Amino acid sequence: MATSSRTWFYSTPEARPYYIEERVNHTLWKNRLQTLFMRCVQVSDPVRMEGNQGGSRVVFEWQPGAWFRLRMQQESRELIGVMRQILMLRPTLSYDDPQGMHVVEWHCDGGEGRWREIQGDPHFQGLRLLRAG
Repeated sequence: MATSSRTWFYSTPEARPYYIEERVNHTLWKNRLQTLFMRCVQVSDPVRMEGNQGGSRVVFEWQPGAWFRLRMQQESRELIGVMRQILMLRPTLSYDDPQGMHVVEWHCDGGEGRWREIQGDPHFQGLRLLRAG
């Protein structure tokens, strides 16, 4: 099955966990992330998947065509770079969340609203704007 982010991020995937898992995992594996397997735990907006890479927890959350959030127990530049290629979009912002996870977000609208929403909130540490506008 030929899959890409067009089949699950840029269009709304069917609300069936298996189909979402199949599309996302094939996209990951096709893009050199053969050791990462994601399991769909929520099919409604936002879609949520959980997985493990090298013993570290990984979480994907997204609203199709709008934003994508990658949460990692440990920052992985390789995973961030591959997700940038898969999404065909530069990351917008990064931070550490209250659960101690490193988070990177991609926003199709530039992310200004999200930046304003979390800027100055003490729950989000190390907030960095990665891309202006």
